[in-house]
Amino acid sequence: MERIIYLQEVGKLNQSVFIKLKNNLERELKEFNIRVKLNKDQITLTDSEYNNSKKKFNASKILKKIKRKYLKKDFFRILGTLDEDIYTKNYHFVFGSANMNPGIGLISLTRLRKKFYKGASILYKKNETRKDIEDRILKEAIHELGHTFGLKHCMNFCVMRNSNSLKDIDKKSLKFCDSCLNLLRGVLNQFNI
Repeated sequence: MERIIYLQEVGKLNQSVFIKLKNNLERELKEFNIRVKLNKDQITLTDSEYNNSKKKFNASKILKKIKRKYLKKDFFRILGTLDEDIYTKNYHFVFGSANMNPGIGLISLTRLRKKFYKGASILYKKNETRKDIEDRILKEAIHELGHTFGLKHCMNFCVMRNSNSLKDIDKKSLKFCDSCLNLLRGVLNQFNI
């Protein structure tokens, strides 16, 4: 199986952000012989994935929807990307979510921009640039893809470190630590390419 990650648009996305993510992911994952392709078919969000009381979309339901779309297709990894606020059963909000089996991840861009938090009583005081936002998106994409390969949260400041805020994301590295890197290489060696 070819090592291709399909980026799946979920809902309406800014195409320049989507294309930038593709290019950045491809650059960062090149050493692993992984290519990235954009899937042109958009997955539409519906009321069935939305929780009115939380005012957010259910990440687990979206992951299931992506899984159904690819059910009869052979794929290496899929990363759904959306610009809506998401949550999971155990967390009020998440930046992303993933399932190792079948290798599908999901990231939300919404909380990765400081403007989302306008009016919050405690605001992250860092000035924000376009590069900051692109780096956060890339870190969370790689993080969720790491989960699809079976990597767990890491205590080092590597890309697999858990993030609960923009500050957490900005502080962690874009790279895997040696421990996570060795685990990832072990998993990737199972794919004969």
